[in-house]
Amino acid sequence: MSTIYFIPIRKGSKEIPGKNMRILGDKPLLAWVLNAIIASNTADEIWVATDDERAVDYINSTYPRVNIFHRSEASASDKANVTEVIMEFISSTNPDSTTKFILAQATSPFTKPEDFRNLCNKMEDAAFDSFISCRRIKRFIWHEDGYPLSYNLDNKPLRQNYSGILIESGAFYASTVEQIKKTKKLISNKVCIIETSDSKYIDIDTETDWLFAEAIINN
Repeated sequence: MSTIYFIPIRKGSKEIPGKNMRILGDKPLLAWVLNAIIASNTADEIWVATDDERAVDYINSTYPRVNIFHRSEASASDKANVTEVIMEFISSTNPDSTTKFILAQATSPFTKPEDFRNLCNKMEDAAFDSFISCRRIKRFIWHEDGYPLSYNLDNKPLRQNYSGILIESGAFYASTVEQIKKTKKLISNKVCIIETSDSKYIDIDTETDWLFAEAIINN
């Protein structure tokens, strides 16, 4: 069973124009996740789906083993769901149905090789259909109508005894090609959560996120 890593990026970005090729630390944002995937030694194929010629030129000159998928204008629209470019890719390249398909996000630059190795190990478990990265936070959640969602007012737990909640980290999502084709979804049916640490929870979407990432690198 082979493993495909799929990284969708667009040249357009409303919050941070050209963010995927913007330099973070000493290299483009895109390079961080590519380096982690390559270092994990878990990929049979790595694909970047893009409409950005700057990214194409950079990948061709720097990452000879990384493949380019030229996504359509429709799937590169800021109104398009990521599932659209996934289905476009599968339809065009026709990978084997047993192939493990991992969508990795360039906007999560601190995802580590061990995170991808952990994911691939968990994907050997036939009990699950899809996999998602999550981060555990120990914060008490409230409803906007004024009542707590994570504890009872008569019995508020000590923070150190509180197990917290899991939120999507955005680092990666995974399934098999067969499951994606059958459901037209990347995440479906029985889902396995891959928990990542607090330090890896950065999903760069705004300039504030970018400054936070730079601060981590500089310190």
